[in-house]
Amino acid sequence: MKKIMTLTVLLNSLLISASLSPAEITNMVKKIKEERKGISLVTLEKTATPFIMNVPAKAPEKVGERVVSVAAPAMIVYKLKAVLNHAAFINKKWYKKGDKLGDYRVGYVSKHSVTLNSSNNTKVLHLEKKKKNFIKLNQGHR
Repeated sequence: MKKIMTLTVLLNSLLISASLSPAEITNMVKKIKEERKGISLVTLEKTATPFIMNVPAKAPEKVGERVVSVAAPAMIVYKLKAVLNHAAFINKKWYKKGDKLGDYRVGYVSKHSVTLNSSNNTKVLHLEKKKKNFIKLNQGHR
């Protein structure tokens, strides 16, 4: 009973100290309701990845009197095209759990996705949605 009473007093004191005025609440609700500008869904769907990848370029190395610029490593794009019998067809080659793929190792193969793990990163590849590649012919009345 003492625990319940102590908890009730503690919660009440927290509520009293954290209470907001009606004007503050109204102001917060207005901010929430404001339309936020962002990327359109159409643009987002066409984007390969919605995340910004900042790959820092290496500093130029001096060789004698010349300055040689060293390019940042290129991002490899992995595309999952098919999954069959716990094997994944990624970038024109079949892989199964435990196989090495660049800096990654295939961790898990499901019906529609593959998990790739590296020492500091995890990627999940999903099958692309099927495209309706057919032609509909209108049949005339006989």
